Amino acid sequence: MTHGAQRVIDEALRLSPEEQALVLRELLAHLEGGPDADAEAEWAREIERRASEARAGAPSAGDWETVCDELEAELQRR
Repeated sequence: MTHGAQRVIDEALRLSPEEQALVLRELLAHLEGGPDADAEAEWAREIERRASEARAGAPSAGDWETVCDELEAELQRR
């Protein structure tokens, strides 16, 4: 590890846990290339699509237990 990196780590360890978490989030966001610019718009479209289906009375997938039962039945038929 370089001297500069060790100095940054030493300084970060003197921060409060909240400040350490903020530094960590910022570093991870930088390494991951930042947020996907299209993701928020895609989610908004998906939410609107689902809301429109629900308002139109489209059948829902059901509760989790029902979905699991249906999947299990489908797998047993195969």
